[in-house]
Amino acid sequence: MAVPVIKMATRTELANRWYDLMDINAGTIATGEETIEDVGWKLVFTLFSMSPAAGKKTFSDQWGLHNQLAVFNPAPVT
Repeated sequence: MAVPVIKMATRTELANRWYDLMDINAGTIATGEETIEDVGWKLVFTLFSMSPAAGKKTFSDQWGLHNQLAVFNPAPVT
């Protein structure tokens, strides 16, 4: 059984570049726009809104991106 995968960007630049793939932008912590707690709550609310009862899908589910394992290269995006 497949489960939803929530993608979290660690940099705002990455979130902006992959706006249609990232569910949460945690880069706002590094820039001081949000606290760790703010982003943590955003994650909790996103998790609850992605439940089957809520009907909202992750970007991966919306686009039909299903991989057995997807490891992202931590190298800088060029």
